[in-house]
Amino acid sequence: MPTSSCTATSVFKGQKAFFESGLSRDPAYCRDRLKSLATQLEKRSEDALVALHADLGKPALEAWLAEIHFVQADLKHCLRNLRRWQKPERARNPFYFWPARSEIRREPFGQVLIASPWNYPLQLSLSPLISAVAAGNCVTLKPSEYAPATSSFLADLIASVFDPGHVSLIEGGPATGARLLELPFHFFCYTGGEKTGRLYAEAGAAHLAPVILELGGKCPCLIDNGVDLKRAAERIVSGKFFNAGQTCIAPDFVALPSTSHDEFLHYAENEIRSCYGTTPSPDLARIINHTHYQRLLDLLPPDALCLGEDQPGKLSLAPRLLPNTSWASPPMQEEIFGPILPVVSYGTLDEALNRIRELPTPLALYFFSPDRQQCEIIADSLPSGAVCFNDVMKTGTNHFLPMGGLGRSGMGRYRGLAGFENFTYQRPVTRRWLGKDPFLVKAPYQGKLERLRKFLRF
Repeated sequence: MPTSSCTATSVFKGQKAFFESGLSRDPAYCRDRLKSLATQLEKRSEDALVALHADLGKPALEAWLAEIHFVQADLKHCLRNLRRWQKPERARNPFYFWPARSEIRREPFGQVLIASPWNYPLQLSLSPLISAVAAGNCVTLKPSEYAPATSSFLADLIASVFDPGHVSLIEGGPATGARLLELPFHFFCYTGGEKTGRLYAEAGAAHLAPVILELGGKCPCLIDNGVDLKRAAERIVSGKFFNAGQTCIAPDFVALPSTSHDEFLHYAENEIRSCYGTTPSPDLARIINHTHYQRLLDLLPPDALCLGEDQPGKLSLAPRLLPNTSWASPPMQEEIFGPILPVVSYGTLDEALNRIRELPTPLALYFFSPDRQQCEIIADSLPSGAVCFNDVMKTGTNHFLPMGGLGRSGMGRYRGLAGFENFTYQRPVTRRWLGKDPFLVKAPYQGKLERLRKFLRF
């Protein structure tokens, strides 16, 4: 049920008191709660699979791999390294500070608001939450109202692990989200679309609080000459149609030499038929709701290759390939976020680069080429949140790499060490002793400036 503004305010006040108690910053307490989260998630994994299927029709393998296993691996990685991450870092001192000891401590911001999307409602709720809790913060989690079964599952999971003052989940739609943005959180983390992301950026500015935004965008997939197109098609299809294309780091379109267009299309079509057959497949997730389903249909040109059968009543959209797509066509004007893959031809690589530069900076850039030097040239030529050569989506599923965008695809990073660092701030600490200080600078200053200049000359 939607949460009233009164409840949101009471949760906020309760978390303020909890944070001020210092318990969320206790390293042993944090590790204990994260261990409990890992235990409860394992015990309830079948319930999670049921919820994810109810919301998105996710195949059990995709749901377990991308949502449950991924979070378990995130927890394991965090728990293995948390003591090292929490340890203060020693810093040097100028000689005129001696005797002194300086260090840099990682301190939590305080109260964090995390808003998660519907496409990976479990993973993208718990992954930033793990980082925020590990960093010593208190968290209010606002899951998407478009994934109600998973939201309900998360509410039970969170309640079984955390004190409400430490972590609370608040359900509701846009009105609830707007009310939460009015509260003076110390940190905002949002994953979703650019329009709502701007509201979180505005809230961060209003409250002078840092923000992590993960917003997606059109992730280009460039193919160079001399590439094994059969193998490239296999990897691109696997990534693109995972979760029915509803993945922020999925390759949004393929751009390749005009001489390779037909061959790639042949291999991609064969790969899609091999994976999903010609009838509605239980291995292809459904579209989240009728609005998005219709939006995707409106993007389709008359010559789209439909590789299967649609079931509008079940929100099942068959995979599509869009051959000979124009850069100016409707599918190239927005993030597709569905099982539709435009294939664009280019004459020269420079032509493709110039076209891609006109698009907003993507969350991920994919480039297939046998030439390592060419790969580096492309990485230098096109800004992006992440880069992956000769595969897709690997940077976004590696716990040892930070996750985040650039420009209109987002800001800030989380996951693993990057998550711990972004949900904390660097606090310099210096300790001195009250002995005689030959370097003490005090008035009167007359006659001391020239001696000081000679003494401190580099």
